Amino acid sequence: MELKGVKNIIFDLGGVIINLNQDLTHQAFQNLFSSNINQLTEQVDKDNWLERFELGEFSSNVFLEYFKKFNPNVLTQQLSNAWNSMLLDIPKERIALIQKLAKKYNVFLLSNTNEIHYSFIEQYVKQHFEELDFNTIFKKVYLSYQLNLRKPNKSIFEFVLNDANLIAQETLFIDDTLEHINTAKQLGIQTHHLNLRENQNINQLLNEY
Repeated sequence: MELKGVKNIIFDLGGVIINLNQDLTHQAFQNLFSSNINQLTEQVDKDNWLERFELGEFSSNVFLEYFKKFNPNVLTQQLSNAWNSMLLDIPKERIALIQKLAKKYNVFLLSNTNEIHYSFIEQYVKQHFEELDFNTIFKKVYLSYQLNLRKPNKSIFEFVLNDANLIAQETLFIDDTLEHINTAKQLGIQTHHLNLRENQNINQLLNEY
C-alpha cells in the first residue's frame, strides 16, 4: 500500500475510526427530559454548552451537573450513559489497519472530543482489543478538550503541524466533516473526505491510493 508523497496520516476519530449514531444520544436525552426537552435544547444551544465542553472549558462533572437543572431526579450515571450512547463500535480491521500503517507512516489522531467520550473509547479498546492502549497506536494524539482548540479553526491544524514538525504537503488528513477538510486544504494538507453517506470506510479509502 503506497500513498504517493505522503509521510504522515492524521485520522479523525468519530465516524472515521469509531462508528457513531448521534440519534441515540438525542433519543436518550429525550427519554430523560421528556417534559422539557425543547427548553433544554434551546438552552444548550444558547450556552454553546457542547462546543465549550469539547474545548475543555470545564470538567466532566460540571458538564453533567448542568443538565440536572432540567430534571433534578436524573442520576449522573444516567446522564453519562445517555451522552455515550452515540458511541458504537470500532471494527477490528480498523485498528489492524492503523497498526499496519503506523509501521510505514507517522500516524496521528486529531479529534474534536471531550473527556467523557474519550475515556469511554479508551476503555472500549482495552476491553475489546486485549488490553490495548488506544493512544499507543498513534505517534501522538491531539484532542480538542486538551488543547483548548477545535476544528475547523486553522489554529488546531497549525498546532499539530508545528508540534509534530510536519510538512503539510506530505500529510494526509482523513475526516468525515467537509468543513474540517476545507480548512486543512487551505493549509496545503492533502485531504480525503470520508463520505459516510456512501458507506465508505477507511479500508476502501486507502485502497484508492
